[in-house]
Amino acid sequence: MGAGPPHNPAMRACRPFTIPGIDRSFAGAASAALVLLLLLAAPAAAQQPGAKRQGPAVPNQTLRGSGAALAGDLLTVDGTTVRLLGIDAPDPGQLCRNRRGHELDCFSIATSVLNNLLKGEEVECTIAELDRNGEKKGECRVRGVDLGAAMVARGWAFAFRSLSPSYASNEAYAQSKRFGLWSGQVEKPWQWRSRQLRERGS
Repeated sequence: MGAGPPHNPAMRACRPFTIPGIDRSFAGAASAALVLLLLLAAPAAAQQPGAKRQGPAVPNQTLRGSGAALAGDLLTVDGTTVRLLGIDAPDPGQLCRNRRGHELDCFSIATSVLNNLLKGEEVECTIAELDRNGEKKGECRVRGVDLGAAMVARGWAFAFRSLSPSYASNEAYAQSKRFGLWSGQVEKPWQWRSRQLRERGS
């Protein structure tokens, strides 16, 4: 009697796994059903409350309506608050000095300047992003005039260059003409906020 094929453990490991008493066709159907259940369960797991969803990076929303200024860089459009992207205007309580050294409420003046630009006209804002608090930020226009550029060119807001370089030329113009805040002693709003925090902490 001839010798059988040589023993090969790898070949033995490749043999189908069977359970005594259950034929192979039933085992194959059970395996297919298990795979199907796993595929159906995956989307459901992704929709659980703790699952993270990847939202759009840019809201891409357009708002139109009546505008009202809340600050030199903040307005409402039919009740929705929008911050003008790329500029920074004086904060509530921030004072500045004119060329004669007299103190001015630069927050109130900047707010009035923005209100004058709105003139009761329809405002159109293109929302570019939401901050971590959900506040809308974007570019707003009245009759095609960019309100952010207008505020910076008049010297009642500053180009926030760390966020956008868009208004650097407007700021250079206002500074050269000594318009608005540039006419006296000027402290940029982010510097003023930092100083307030230091003084409160001391």
